[in-house]
Amino acid sequence: MIACAARTGSTMLVRTLRTHPALLVHGEVWGRRMVGLDGPLASLDPDACHALEAQRFGSPAAAMARFLAPHGAEAAGFKLKYDELVRPEWRGIRALVEGDVELRIVFLDRRDLLRRYLSHQVVLRQTGVTNVPAGEAPPAVKPFVVDIDDLLRDIAETRRRTREFAAAFAAHPSIRIAYEDLAAAPQATCDRVAAFLDVAPAPVRVATERIVRQPPEALVLNHAEVVAALAAVTEGEP
Repeated sequence: MIACAARTGSTMLVRTLRTHPALLVHGEVWGRRMVGLDGPLASLDPDACHALEAQRFGSPAAAMARFLAPHGAEAAGFKLKYDELVRPEWRGIRALVEGDVELRIVFLDRRDLLRRYLSHQVVLRQTGVTNVPAGEAPPAVKPFVVDIDDLLRDIAETRRRTREFAAAFAAHPSIRIAYEDLAAAPQATCDRVAAFLDVAPAPVRVATERIVRQPPEALVLNHAEVVAALAAVTEGEP
């Protein structure tokens, strides 16, 4: 299971890992809407797909078993964001994950939490686009003013959730990777994930485009104030 905050490159990781011939990797199958099915489940007819979507909350253990079925792959999995795991409606699904200590967890972080916040704001305030397939043009992004209080709250909450789920899944086999490493060295990062899953490495290809390409100093109209506010924050952990 890929466990992560929003806008940490999870779609990039999912779709890049899918290009490994021995892996079956679903996307956000536990979101409010079930999206990103891989393998045979991606070919379900509309009625069967609707039934599986309903089964997720009516009989989550049965749905979990279907999402983890390998269908001939050497390893199968899905991603589940912290955004869902903290909500009461997902309490039963979280309990399933916590209880299955054989489930391997791939924690995906983003070291630069300012860029993570900016990426999320671009989706919410401008584009509405969460991913762009490789080879397609990303949407235009305009500079904007950052709400500094909201930024600081977001960074604090992201760090808190990272600590919460590191503790919640402490009994599971796990690996921690960073978006920055995935973007800079996708093959090496995916090889690490494959080794963690006891799967032989194989060539992979990046299947998504980066949406936000401007550096923060070009994207944030009040960048100097943001930098000063971040420097003034005292955080007990990096």
